[in-house]
Amino acid sequence: MMVDEKQLSALGECVEFYIEDCLARGQSNATAKSKETLLNVFIKWCAHLDIHSIHGVDKFVLEKYRRHIAKHRKVTDGEPLSPSTQRMRLMAVTGLIKRLGYFDVLDPEFAERFELPKAHRPIPKDIPEDEEEVEMILNQTLTGRYAIRDRAILEVYYATAIRRSELAKLNIRDIDFKLRMVTIRSGKGRRDRRVPIAQRALDWVEKYIKEFRPRHATIESGDTLFLTKYGNRIKPKILTEMVGNYIQRSGIGKKGACHSFRHAAATQMLRNGADIRHVQEMLGHLDISSTQIYARVTVKDLNKVYHQTHPAALNEGGRGMPNT
Repeated sequence: MMVDEKQLSALGECVEFYIEDCLARGQSNATAKSKETLLNVFIKWCAHLDIHSIHGVDKFVLEKYRRHIAKHRKVTDGEPLSPSTQRMRLMAVTGLIKRLGYFDVLDPEFAERFELPKAHRPIPKDIPEDEEEVEMILNQTLTGRYAIRDRAILEVYYATAIRRSELAKLNIRDIDFKLRMVTIRSGKGRRDRRVPIAQRALDWVEKYIKEFRPRHATIESGDTLFLTKYGNRIKPKILTEMVGNYIQRSGIGKKGACHSFRHAAATQMLRNGADIRHVQEMLGHLDISSTQIYARVTVKDLNKVYHQTHPAALNEGGRGMPNT
């Protein structure tokens, strides 16, 4: 499609073209929808300034939008937007401008020089501390109509550190029982990857396939691995509710859902000496900075090692004590 300044001018038209372009370049529907939502917020804000054309957006407008976002307060609790949210809103706009620059609709130089706010990556909260806490969660699936299915799901989560959406999309053929590998298709960034899976998790999956799945599968179920009681592919929302309930029932005193197992697996692998690059591949992170969060989580282990190895800590209560 040929694009020139006459074809694209109105902000709404530019956003519509940009979203179609994002999808054509292989970005997921969820990513494109998120960008569209953020850009519609920007369009609405521009309308209050009587800016309706992409050519009315310059570095001064971007800086004004930055200040507007920084001053904004949420209706729910009166708190400001988090730095990461502010960054995402501004990135949506600069991404639009840069892409339109590629098509020579405008000069994107000001957007390329625009400095985005730095977003602090928070350390994940409420991670199951160790294997014992994970076992307490797993053992909540010992009884009930869906016990076998739910235990298999939890085991797969913990063994593979898979994402919620990735688990929901698993098919039977994606499980290699011989090589003990799981193929994750169209993960984040629409990338495929293969990750190892523990034998215990495979045993539970096999038990589920033999004992639970045949009672609920229909013709429409096809090769889908995890099914609802009606034979449909289990949805991410159901997974969140299910896992969250098991964590709450476990009594470990922590909140969370599907991602808790992902966090636990990554943290415990690093704690046991895994190379961060291997953990990055396991989690399917495009950027290693996303994986480095889990290295920070293990600060308790640093504290333990410090008191076991540092001479100053080993000599506490010994020589060099101040006189009282």
